[in-house]
Amino acid sequence: MITANNYFNEVERIGVETLPETLRKGHDLVVRSTNSGTNWSNYQNNESIRKVIDLYLQKLNEYVSTSTSARSASAPNVPEPKVKASSAHKPVKPKTTKIESPTPPKKRKEEPQQNVKLVEHLREEVKFIRRYISLHNKVKSPNAILTFIKALQRSIVQKLIRKTSPLADEVEMIQNKLVQAYNKMKGEESFAINEKDLNRLVAIAGGEKVYPSIAVIKRFIGLQGKDDEKKINSFLKYLENLADKKKITKDDPYADKLKAIYKAIRQRSSSKIAISKAELNGLAGIVMACGCKDDIGKIYDTGGKKLRQCGKRTYSDARRGACSHNRGLNGVLTAEEMANRKLDLLNFFSFWYSLFGNPARNFTLMLHGEPHNGKTIFLLKFAQLLADNFGDVLYVSSEEFASPTMTKKVNEFLNPLPSRLHFAENLQDPDLTQYQFVILDSVNDLGLKINEYKDIRKEHPDTAFIFILQHTKAGDFRGGKDWEHIAEIAGEVHKGVVTISKNRYAPKASLDFFRQFGIQWQEPMDKQKLKPYPINGDMVTTDNQHY
Repeated sequence: MITANNYFNEVERIGVETLPETLRKGHDLVVRSTNSGTNWSNYQNNESIRKVIDLYLQKLNEYVSTSTSARSASAPNVPEPKVKASSAHKPVKPKTTKIESPTPPKKRKEEPQQNVKLVEHLREEVKFIRRYISLHNKVKSPNAILTFIKALQRSIVQKLIRKTSPLADEVEMIQNKLVQAYNKMKGEESFAINEKDLNRLVAIAGGEKVYPSIAVIKRFIGLQGKDDEKKINSFLKYLENLADKKKITKDDPYADKLKAIYKAIRQRSSSKIAISKAELNGLAGIVMACGCKDDIGKIYDTGGKKLRQCGKRTYSDARRGACSHNRGLNGVLTAEEMANRKLDLLNFFSFWYSLFGNPARNFTLMLHGEPHNGKTIFLLKFAQLLADNFGDVLYVSSEEFASPTMTKKVNEFLNPLPSRLHFAENLQDPDLTQYQFVILDSVNDLGLKINEYKDIRKEHPDTAFIFILQHTKAGDFRGGKDWEHIAEIAGEVHKGVVTISKNRYAPKASLDFFRQFGIQWQEPMDKQKLKPYPINGDMVTTDNQHY
């Protein structure tokens, strides 16, 4: 039976390419949700994801069981022909009679191509070519095609794909085809690639394959610090299976790493796998990015020339025959490139533009203020702007989620209700990858430390974060100035007026949003002062008296 513990081992045995399209989509979901099996925290902590994956595993088990029984049933029970002893040595010619089978014969697994090149990291161009091929004969929405176009253009602008790339023509063709398709689409449509282009792109996409050791290292990193004996044993069996099938070859640059990993797990003194910070950084460097001259040479064609090493461990493409990865390892841009690069900005309008300018799509905003001064109202109106015009918004309200006051405010100030605005009480339940904007109200009530926020930010670099800090009695905000330093925009809300004191996208500004939205400001009512009531045994209580 296929479970979450043995999923990747079993699927490798079955072969993803043999699964129906619906089950392949389920496999893609598992790969995305678990980072190729290295991190199952989304499956364990998110009930929605767990339900979907469990349903997929159920369907997958049913399919495997049905396929096995169907193959057994379809095999005809034909008695073996009797062969005389005297003629046993004579060759027998096979008959040409065709036998019709109710089910198509099982396809033999294709032998691995001899010209497949094992690499440490797929080139950016090859990744997009594979993604483009996956669209063939699939029904896609305009938004899905637009997301693909933006991702491709972002890599072009960031120089991850250069005009000197051997696959520049293919990438340009893909971009043109996607743009043409998007401009013609009026709704969901089937996307098809012509046979000539498809054959050529499939040959390119299949020409590179990542070393199996990279996937092993990813899974090992995901086990760090976990006390899960089943997963650890499953990982050990996975390693032993790779060794038995000789899938880790001698030319794999990280074969020695896998031996060390296997030895470390076998000799561990506790049930947990403990990796030192230095080891973890080293392994992460292997799976996340290239770090040597050989890596760079594999990415770009040098024309037979050697790389020219520059100072500060960088490489220059200033001379013919030299090459660099990602604008040189130091990420340097020329003045012309800096001046002409295109940035993904939010085109705010009206008073929103006067207040914020046009921030980057992944901007960070910090607001603080005393209670009952309008912070939540301002955030709801801002969330409405973002949801109506720019993407999906998650409002995490740990303070008011369970309170009727939030429901009252939503009904009073959001009309019509934005379809792309969602609410949550904490950060554990929602999947943040589904949202372009996340509002944290407040980080103090959530108990979110600044280092924890930085980790979340690293995991979701393309997401905009808006966070609220509570006020102290001294009139400052809780958490320290570090929160203000990491925010690109910072401001204070006081009596229905938001005042921006820091903004990387526009000059400082203020907005009386109560007046803008037609809301009447009311001073918060002071608490009624209580007085001790005298106890008198002879006193008779009347209906008009209250204790």
